Amino acid sequence: MALPTDFRRFATSREGVEAVIQRVGAGTFDVILVDAEGNWTRAVVPSEDEARAACAELGVRANLGWEGTDLGQRVNELDAWSTPGVTRRAL
Repeated sequence: MALPTDFRRFATSREGVEAVIQRVGAGTFDVILVDAEGNWTRAVVPSEDEARAACAELGVRANLGWEGTDLGQRVNELDAWSTPGVTRRAL
């Protein structure tokens, strides 16, 4: 699957990475990768099946939506705008 290089790098170079899959619009899905510290990045794919395949290819746990995970809490605890030296968005 053709995923952006920086997206792949995020998945392989960080600890505790998990994914959230969510629908965005009529024909696309977000795959949002969140690391143990709350840093995140995302990629857009055309279907839920491709989102799941991307997660499997990257070796990260896939969660359909944010419910039942601590990923939203990880992202929210990382106050990227007021903490010096924190990655504001993984690129």
